[in-house]
Amino acid sequence: MNYFLKAFVSSAVLCVVTLAAAYFFAKRKQQSRPPQEVLWHESLTQLKELSRHKHRQSLHYIAYAHYAERDSLHALAALMNAISHADAVQCDNCRQAISSLGGEYSSPTTLPTHFTNHADHIAYALRDKNYTHSTLFPPAIEQALKDNNRYVARMLTWCHASDTKQIFLLQQFLAQEITHARFRVCPVCGDISWEAISPRHCPHCMTDSVRFVVFAYPKIQ
Repeated sequence: MNYFLKAFVSSAVLCVVTLAAAYFFAKRKQQSRPPQEVLWHESLTQLKELSRHKHRQSLHYIAYAHYAERDSLHALAALMNAISHADAVQCDNCRQAISSLGGEYSSPTTLPTHFTNHADHIAYALRDKNYTHSTLFPPAIEQALKDNNRYVARMLTWCHASDTKQIFLLQQFLAQEITHARFRVCPVCGDISWEAISPRHCPHCMTDSVRFVVFAYPKIQ
């Protein structure tokens, strides 16, 4: 009887020791694993900068739109409102990407909008867009591809393509070659289209055009 009791106690002790050792090693491995903020540090840093920049851009452009509307420059107001909305969509997409990578988004400090004249406002928007397009987006897309993060790379490519169209439209306005005042913005990716380009679906995310947000003069009822 004593033999079986000793064998039972020994087995129980061995099980407890084995479980404790397994727990210890699992805990140690979990602690040694870098958090997502570390794993995606470069992409998160770039996404946070882009989201803050897009947030500020959106606020500036809607302020320019109100200024243009005040002076009855309705076509310019429609374009600035459309670009502002597109940047707000892009900002939201960047925020969602930050969350998906385990990061935390904090709203940027808003900067006051300085008003001069409409040509200067367009030139400022164009400089800002060119900076974002050529300086911020390319390395962020490259980093996402390097990390094999296709979701982030695709989203940033959509933003980059939308900014290309916005730059073209701003250049047309600055050269006084704009001939339309109706713009449509995809609510999913922020792509912008106008009267001469009216796709049935968004060329990037395939969203049906019935969902597009329209900015036009005269305003759509």
